[in-house]
Amino acid sequence: MQVESQSVAIWIEAIAVCIEAVALVLILLFEERGRRKDHQELLKQLDISRKQINADRVAEIFKALRNFEHYIVQGVHFKKTLGPGKDFSEYGDYSNKGGSIDKEYLDLQEAYYLSYLVSDSLAVYLKARMAEADGLQRLSSATEFNASLQEFHKNWDVYKMAVQIRELS
Repeated sequence: MQVESQSVAIWIEAIAVCIEAVALVLILLFEERGRRKDHQELLKQLDISRKQINADRVAEIFKALRNFEHYIVQGVHFKKTLGPGKDFSEYGDYSNKGGSIDKEYLDLQEAYYLSYLVSDSLAVYLKARMAEADGLQRLSSATEFNASLQEFHKNWDVYKMAVQIRELS
């Protein structure tokens, strides 16, 4: 009988060890599931932060584009500081007279550089806008300038730019 009770005790001990092993495996699985959930939550929070940073950048970019378009309209049509043979500087001819480059143009350049931090497609879009802006500088004839200005106004509709920027960011 004693041998039988020892073998029952061994079986009970073996079953207890198996149950303990199963319990440990279940604990490890639940902990891993919790870690994965925490990791996914962290990734969601990081994505939200990234989107907020990009939204702030996109807002800055749009503001620079809008301000530059306003600067062109004011300079050409009202103040008469922009036009044929002039550039975006204090005296209209940075290379000969010196002076500072106008803030709106510098802000536009900054927006272009900033666009690379948002997306490559937005950077391509801003590069095209920079080329259009640069195309308005130092055109000697009024005919050339007016043709470039018309093209500029066609492409710089702020409402269409807002939609385009949203799609590219």
